Amino acid sequence: MPRARAPLAGMILGIAISLPCLAETSLAAPRKPEDIRRYGTTNWSIDRLGSSDFVPFDSSTPYSRDGNALYSTVPNGYFQGGVHIPTGALLTYWYLDYCANVTNSDVWAYLYSCDHDDTTSCDNIATLDGTVNAVCTAVYQDLQPTPYTVNNNTKDLFVVIKTTGGFLDSSFTGVSIYYQLQMSPAPLTATFADVPTNYIYFRAIEALAAAKITSGCGGGNFCPNQNVTRGEMAKFLAVALGLDWGP
Repeated sequence: MPRARAPLAGMILGIAISLPCLAETSLAAPRKPEDIRRYGTTNWSIDRLGSSDFVPFDSSTPYSRDGNALYSTVPNGYFQGGVHIPTGALLTYWYLDYCANVTNSDVWAYLYSCDHDDTTSCDNIATLDGTVNAVCTAVYQDLQPTPYTVNNNTKDLFVVIKTTGGFLDSSFTGVSIYYQLQMSPAPLTATFADVPTNYIYFRAIEALAAAKITSGCGGGNFCPNQNVTRGEMAKFLAVALGLDWGP
């Protein structure tokens, strides 16, 4: 289960608007597993936050739902949702599904990375501006060329949404964040005596060892040129992919 998230601070570094003061108790939304998880460093995975994954910043803020849409019944409603993406993943792009049905109504989405123990120390990774009037649509943003690498060891990810209208004037149904898994960086020292730092597959072998997928062939060695049996390959894949035969 992902760790509980504390609410964001009333004034977040780098934000273009002033956020309201938050209740002292945690308002973190419950998170469901990723909708789509594809393995491999060249594939995209998706973390989908539906409107049910968001709660208002302030528990006293009136809000309502219309089917899958969430909206504040007063202007300038703020909502937050916690994001759960694997450590080491590279965020690539994201989009917001929203409605802005009257002139001067809009919906904004902010992606924040905050320190575990200090939610006043936050970085605004990206902002989505849904300012198209009289439409229900999706707005996209590519996070390149300033990608963000997830580090759950020290940071929490949040999405903050602001709806400027009231009632159904501005609402949203969800946010989708696309990311790619990455191979971990090579360490400075070698784990195995027969895989030095200048070995062509050093980084890949170290990544397998760090992920506990392999402990080598014994005696502090990896035996990089030794053949792998079908049984050994099965264990590599099962551990790497987290395969499970069921409850």
